[in-house]
Amino acid sequence: MSDAFDYIESRDDADELIEEFGQVVAVRRTSSTGNEWDPVVTTADYTTLAAILDYNSRQIDGQNILVTDRRALIAAGPLDALGITSIAPPDSIVVGGVAVPVVRVMPLNPAGVLVMYDCQLRF
Repeated sequence: MSDAFDYIESRDDADELIEEFGQVVAVRRTSSTGNEWDPVVTTADYTTLAAILDYNSRQIDGQNILVTDRRALIAAGPLDALGITSIAPPDSIVVGGVAVPVVRVMPLNPAGVLVMYDCQLRF
């Protein structure tokens, strides 16, 4: 009988590679409480790591992926430690002090273990 694959170790490996080749970023999440005519808006930043990459010319179609879009491979381990279990629009990623909207997220989540997030950012 073979041993089960250790996806937690894979997440740790992904976190290390993103730390080595990436940068510190934050997931910015805004929430509203109170009534709709006088809401209280709260913004929270959750620090993690990300490798920001360009899309290649074959991926850019001018509609779904624009020439100014960037791809962010975001470490899941630091976010998991903060209790953050997902990233989704309308979240944004703070890169170099600038909040960049998240357009799409494709989590790498084999066997129910979140290894990393693959996010499309609209610069």
